[in-house]
Amino acid sequence: MNIRSILILFTVISSYTIHVGADDYAEMKQRIEQQQKAPDRHKWDFRRDEPRKPFESFRFLGLEPGMAVMDVGAAAGYTTEMLAAAVGPEGKVYSHNRERVLYRYADGYYKRTMDERLANNRLPNVVLHVREYDDLGLDGELNLAFWGNNFHDYHYNEPGEATALEILLSIKKTLKPAGILGITDHVGTADHDNRELHRIEPDIIRDALKQAGFAIEAESDLFANPADDHSLGVYDDEIYLKTDRVLIRARKP
Repeated sequence: MNIRSILILFTVISSYTIHVGADDYAEMKQRIEQQQKAPDRHKWDFRRDEPRKPFESFRFLGLEPGMAVMDVGAAAGYTTEMLAAAVGPEGKVYSHNRERVLYRYADGYYKRTMDERLANNRLPNVVLHVREYDDLGLDGELNLAFWGNNFHDYHYNEPGEATALEILLSIKKTLKPAGILGITDHVGTADHDNRELHRIEPDIIRDALKQAGFAIEAESDLFANPADDHSLGVYDDEIYLKTDRVLIRARKP
């Protein structure tokens, strides 16, 4: 990249950056904590608060009040609910799932759970967004997208790497210039069967992000766990919700 390109990229990023003050982040933290105490939360959400660290991870990603964001592959919607609190009433959250996942997996569990989350206008700034991963729509509308803990599924399943790259390109299309993609996944190592364990080597994610045209800005050790030796499946009772995970912040030029 030459000097002129660097200057243009810096100008674009600067034009989309809002400097969030300490008070804004304090209010965001308070909203998240209040939502975590909501008596009508889903019964399995509470156990995820500590391992998911929503406020800390959102702050690292640069999430700001009032943003339009997407929870990519939201599943049962834990992160959707936390994002809704984080962006506040002026923000908007698109809770994305494939039709197949939402309606068919686990005998419709994810659809029932999302219906409960959104019932009676419970999360008024959330929109259920049912689309295929490679055709997410919303071109250029989002400030930030978050893809949590299932990049590995699309990298390893047929047709494999090409699918994961297509999804990254689809996410990129949803983002405004200088929009952010946050991506996290369970760390795997080359000496294990990561497809079976539902893990992935972080370098594979980094390479895919670069192929898709994202600029990797930073990585966090927020979800690092040195006690995880990467040999257990992520649903094993010994490591469930405690896996060593990579967290990457990437930006659309």
